[in-house]
Amino acid sequence: MKRIQNKMELLSIKKELHDDLIQYLMEEFYGLYEYLSNGENIEEFTLPFCQAMMVLETEKELAELTRNQIELEFMEEVCLKSIIVLRIGIRQSDDIQLCYAIIKV
Repeated sequence: MKRIQNKMELLSIKKELHDDLIQYLMEEFYGLYEYLSNGENIEEFTLPFCQAMMVLETEKELAELTRNQIELEFMEEVCLKSIIVLRIGIRQSDDIQLCYAIIKV
């Protein structure tokens, strides 16, 4: 599982993940930045720990995350150019943490 709280962390895993997923995660990160930032530069912006974007790497991680239905806010399939990604929202305190998993290449 990879945790992303800032732009540098996202860029550092660029070579480890599918190109389409990276592009999608960049768009998601910019959306969160627009919504949550307090005017700081995107290079300085850091998501709070409970709102960090999580990239799931194994089926076991996905199963563990979705086991607790009470915390599961939503789960939707996102069709990208060459992959299908699960976008999952998990309740964390008063916030939603976004998690992502490739389900079809």
